[in-house]
Amino acid sequence: MRPHKLRLDTRGRVLLTPMLRDACGIVPGMKLVVAVEDGELHVLPGEGAAAGRAPTLDLKGRLTLPGSLRKSLGLAPGATLLLRVDRPGLRLVAPGRLFARQRAARQALESALGRDPD
Repeated sequence: MRPHKLRLDTRGRVLLTPMLRDACGIVPGMKLVVAVEDGELHVLPGEGAAAGRAPTLDLKGRLTLPGSLRKSLGLAPGATLLLRVDRPGLRLVAPGRLFARQRAARQALESALGRDPD
């Protein structure tokens, strides 16, 4: 399944369509486990202690990201997020973080090859 582009609303929610929820294996009311790794948010179904408040999925399919989590990821209302299904679960990342990683990798490669980066 290809990545999906989602928009964060003013309350810190992204809408997961029924198709996305089915693909991720996440249903409303399910306990979620969250991990932040290299600027990506991994959301998995299951029991587990989360630091602070955990994301929740309401009956309308809106995944709410707590304020502390949004702040740690540098996400503001209206931010665009890319979602990738990682069955079971999903990964969310801001496109800017992906571009920064790509730029750093390119610079490291050019440095290793003895070229001057742009």
